[in-house]
Amino acid sequence: MSRKLVAILTLLLLAGVLSGVSYANVVPTQITFGPNITGSVTVGAHAAVFATGPNNTGFTGLAWQASQPQGSFSLSGATLNYATGNNPYTFGVNSQTFTVTIGSNTMTGLLDLQALFVGGPYGFFAGTFDITSSSWGFVQTGFPVGALVDIDFVTYNHQLSSGEINPVPTPEPGTIALVGTGLLGVAGFLRRRA
Repeated sequence: MSRKLVAILTLLLLAGVLSGVSYANVVPTQITFGPNITGSVTVGAHAAVFATGPNNTGFTGLAWQASQPQGSFSLSGATLNYATGNNPYTFGVNSQTFTVTIGSNTMTGLLDLQALFVGGPYGFFAGTFDITSSSWGFVQTGFPVGALVDIDFVTYNHQLSSGEINPVPTPEPGTIALVGTGLLGVAGFLRRRA
């Protein structure tokens, strides 16, 4: 009788834990940024230049994440020389400081642009973002410190039009539940066998 009671309580506890996983509130959400408010992007014949004013200090703009209030982003100034002379262009090793602040949350990291495709007045930049600091709100939505995530943005007539930072992929809750029930089944099988 006590074995059955322990088994039933264990199953109920496991079902409660798995249902909590299945209905997790925190969902990784991409960050959208742009347009820029200050600064410009110049796509030249040999380099792309991100600048504000004569000192090449970078630029700032708007940022959003899901239903959070409007935030901001900043990108340090840089001149990125092309490693190839043909469209799409690639860049050598480069690093720009990129910061996003939304509400009370701030995330900073190093942006490494890897490719540029130019089509008329449009420029499409793609690269990676190495997160060096991240507050709790960003960590919970898929942007932990040390993560290397994808980033891309579009420029139009010397302005950053729009861009996105995609969070670290996380397992689907249904997958976690499936693995948990599979492990429970294997444990039950091994227990009966012994």
